[in-house]
Amino acid sequence: MSFNRTLTLGRLGLPCPPRKARQAARDFGFAAAPEEFDRCFRRVFGKEHFADEFFRLLGTRELVTVDRSDFEGATLLHDLNEPFPEKLHGSFDLVLDGGTLEHVFDYPSALRHCLELVSVGGHFITITPVNNWMGHGFYQFSPELFFRVFTGENGFALRKMVIFECRKTDAPFYEVKDPAVIGTRVQLNSAKPVMLAVLAQKTAGVPLFVRPPQQSDYAAEWQAHQQSAGKTKMAGSGLVHRLRVAASPYWPFWLRRLKFRLMNLQSYGRPSLKNTRQFRRLSREEIINGRSEPPL
Repeated sequence: MSFNRTLTLGRLGLPCPPRKARQAARDFGFAAAPEEFDRCFRRVFGKEHFADEFFRLLGTRELVTVDRSDFEGATLLHDLNEPFPEKLHGSFDLVLDGGTLEHVFDYPSALRHCLELVSVGGHFITITPVNNWMGHGFYQFSPELFFRVFTGENGFALRKMVIFECRKTDAPFYEVKDPAVIGTRVQLNSAKPVMLAVLAQKTAGVPLFVRPPQQSDYAAEWQAHQQSAGKTKMAGSGLVHRLRVAASPYWPFWLRRLKFRLMNLQSYGRPSLKNTRQFRRLSREEIINGRSEPPL
């Protein structure tokens, strides 16, 4: 992917230790002189350190940083709740949300405004909280949202989605499976803060969200209901089913609770990253060597 013309939401910092960055560069076969890396991590006493030089190391020739305020030295002042000027549409090779959109109240509009900036063939990256981030911003997100947003109908192809515990150095990456494919919701309970990273490529310049994205399990249920609406006898409408429904309000609370837990366990499995039905751990070799060619 190209970093040539990059726009970041907010002016991003660079908290990665230099040793880790150099190791990652070597792993991915990225050649850079030691002095180039030193420049990325050179700090000035009393001043906050930003990632501008690191983006230049990755090949960025023009870096635009967007923020509502210039308190961190952003180069473009703009409220993400509002549309960008049309002259900026389709003009960036990469738009990177490194943890900003969850702080914007009108999230659907803000996401649309950012996606409109990506050029055809360019990429959008979001790194966003999904679990145990209460109070961090306005929102935490479900992987379902991004599976439904980054579709051909909206002119995007989803290239990769990974989930990871963000406060552990070298935390393993898990690929997230599409709820529409596995036929169940992707759920997670974790004692640690968890982030989601999404990489999508713009494949066509089409209007976004002409049809609002719908949650896959509800969409499937609605479709099944429509298909069965004309049938004279619906499945589950027999005597046993009617007796079960009639008796349900009189079940003791503990029995209804047990039934609910068993049904959830049967449908979703254990809500942890070890649930192989919903997540797939990526090996270090697969992360480094398994990069595929972009769809275009």
